[in-house]
Amino acid sequence: MDRLGSMFRSQLRKMVDNPSTDAIVSWSESGKSFIVWDEVEFRRDFFPRDDLESLGFRKVEESDKWEYACDYFVRGQPELKPPRRQYDIPREDLAVEETDSLVPLSSLSCYKEMAAIVYQRRSALNKARPQRRSCLIIPQMYEMVDDPSTDSIISWSVSGESFIIRNESEFLRDVLPMHLGFPDKEMSSFAKWLDVLGYRKLEDSDEQWEYAGDGFVRGQPPEPIPPYTPGGLMISPESGRRIEKGFASWKKAQKLQDSIK
Repeated sequence: MDRLGSMFRSQLRKMVDNPSTDAIVSWSESGKSFIVWDEVEFRRDFFPRDDLESLGFRKVEESDKWEYACDYFVRGQPELKPPRRQYDIPREDLAVEETDSLVPLSSLSCYKEMAAIVYQRRSALNKARPQRRSCLIIPQMYEMVDDPSTDSIISWSVSGESFIIRNESEFLRDVLPMHLGFPDKEMSSFAKWLDVLGYRKLEDSDEQWEYAGDGFVRGQPPEPIPPYTPGGLMISPESGRRIEKGFASWKKAQKLQDSIK
């Protein structure tokens, strides 16, 4: 399930590369690890995930700081990638029986609840500290907006620095599933997903659904990444069980904390 991990690592790299947040997180002198200088601020406002180990990072034990390293997370080398695992291989390279053993992430019983929590936390952070944050640019999303054959449904704005969904029903029914395999047919769910990725709704626009993201600009396509398995992000059943078990444990711990307060 490293495709999801690669998204988080991409966001984390932007944070570590950003000199304006060096007081919170920055590269080490060697550039082969990064240091969290303010863990509370880092967890609360920048990277609320607690499981850096699951993203391939290891704590540098000999360091007296909150220092983490990863073989494919090095300063100035964004092209480094983790070893390809079986479920990262495009569908055409897999035997049918192997691919059929995978399940969509969206099929997990806890998926919607997890997505709602992420959205609530992101919304609260945005209200508390309104600021422009980098967005995650997915090639399939750029291709969807840039496709001239669907300009009547979704297209770039005149400036080319934002995009507009012009026909909500046709977009949800025809365009979105074709490009991103998005499972939900509600615009509110897609809007939450955009918010999690760092895109912002332009509230002063005359259009109902106009969004922008730093670096998401017409004529500047992102570097290609391996295509998604049709149907959205796919994971092994074992990974799904671990996610559901971990989420259940997290909910139990949260209830315990709430009862103590």
